[in-house]
Amino acid sequence: MSALRYSFSQIEAFAMIAETGSVSKAAQLLGKDRTTVRDLLDYLEDALGYTLFLREGRRLRLTDNGQQLHRQAHLFLRQAQAFESFARGLPAAVEEELVLVYDPFVPHAFLHALIEHMAANKIRFSAWSGTRDEAERALKNGQAHVAICQAQHRTLGNEMEWQALGTVELNFYAARGLFNDQPQPVTLLNLSLVPQLVMHHVSDEQVSRRLQISGKSLFVNDRAILQQLLESGVGWGFLPTHFQAQQWHDVQILCTEVGNQGLNITMVTLWNPGGNKNAVAQAFIASLPEIWRSIYSSSRSFAAR
Repeated sequence: MSALRYSFSQIEAFAMIAETGSVSKAAQLLGKDRTTVRDLLDYLEDALGYTLFLREGRRLRLTDNGQQLHRQAHLFLRQAQAFESFARGLPAAVEEELVLVYDPFVPHAFLHALIEHMAANKIRFSAWSGTRDEAERALKNGQAHVAICQAQHRTLGNEMEWQALGTVELNFYAARGLFNDQPQPVTLLNLSLVPQLVMHHVSDEQVSRRLQISGKSLFVNDRAILQQLLESGVGWGFLPTHFQAQQWHDVQILCTEVGNQGLNITMVTLWNPGGNKNAVAQAFIASLPEIWRSIYSSSRSFAAR
């Protein structure tokens, strides 16, 4: 890249003189000496090889070349201002960013509250759904700051910090008529013979151990697709009550031999103690329990949103 023949100060001085029609006024607005501004314009005209202004009494008027160059100078200065604004905000933007990985069972109402909380604090917030293994890998390699996952009731050692967040209630759901030919309440054996819709995109050992009953599992972590599959009678689901699946078309709560009370899972917050040294991540982790309590319905489940 060849060296620039014109300095930023020269272009700035030229643009300001063009806008005010006066070297004196331009100097005043730029906070520079009149002689300095006059010299900057002279150096620019010398480098260009043509004049930019015609003098009409005490006022300067742009030549034809000057008019065309002024449009370019105006665009250049706007780009320079945008560059300065971006450059000044870059350190804060890097620090004030947070990435969350969350389990598909995390209630949308809670995620909505997190988005509002981060927006109110002007913090860039990214969130994506993943399995427990994906969440832990993202925390370890620095792709995420915080994860909200289903508790596995195992020792994490020194690699991860955790705190309990709350519980999510579960229930059995199926399209009306899917188990009409079976004795009521439906037995676990009969459930195991019909495909189960599992709210994860891949098989997860911990999820399988706690939530999978049928050996014929269909994995899906898009709630709209899950709804379509459930409504179509493709399979049944052991799902969070905050999904409000009984309000979907032709879907009902399924009565089973294990009952419908006390079925829940614990959600926990995970983070890498060595990777969250910035104040934004620490404040976010500290705020989660209160946000959860403020959104969660006192005794039942999340209201539908």
